[in-house]
Amino acid sequence: MKAVVLRRLVLVAMLFAAPLALADEGMWLLNRPPLEHLKKTYNFVPDSAWLEHFQKSCVRFSTGGSGSIVSPDGLVMTNHHVGSDNIEKLSTPDRNLIKEGFLARSRAEELKCEDLELLVLCTIEDVTDRVNADVKP
Repeated sequence: MKAVVLRRLVLVAMLFAAPLALADEGMWLLNRPPLEHLKKTYNFVPDSAWLEHFQKSCVRFSTGGSGSIVSPDGLVMTNHHVGSDNIEKLSTPDRNLIKEGFLARSRAEELKCEDLELLVLCTIEDVTDRVNADVKP
């Protein structure tokens, strides 16, 4: 009986929280930001230097998933599920990093993910006209 009541409470809470979970502007290309929306809604107008910095701080993990460069030295922040494959690879029978966690107190203590690449989007170019010019009807 308690489980049924609990499920109903969770359902009601989810229904009330649903409007809060709506995306603001959705997804947009880094070379086509919603400038008018940002200005109107937040009184924020990013300049080209800010947009370039933002673009070059976004990374894509070669294993799937995304992250952000959050320091001048290249420290990357991502979600646990994105890094969990590498965390498991770095674990040993004596040291389960998934369960125990890990903190490198210096660069010398950092663990290396030997087979991981982080991809950074350096430029965006619209090639639509070039592609369409080469497509034969």
